[in-house]
Amino acid sequence: MMSEHTTVGDIARDPGEKTGTDVPPRVISDLFYKRVLSDVRCPILGGRRLIPRDYVPEVERALRDRGVIPRRAEGKEG
Repeated sequence: MMSEHTTVGDIARDPGEKTGTDVPPRVISDLFYKRVLSDVRCPILGGRRLIPRDYVPEVERALRDRGVIPRRAEGKEG
């Protein structure tokens, strides 16, 4: 059964698998600290930020908007 939440580290690895673009976890964490992404929706528990799976597209959108990952890369199949 798939968890309802994921972590910054999991998301950081995922775009790289889809696009070949590595995303340092720090880049994603910084988006939370700068309030670009919601730390209310994604609280830190036990030293890890829990990100609801339905919020992952918002994280990817923020990464695309900042040029960290290519636009529309999630629609490509490798």
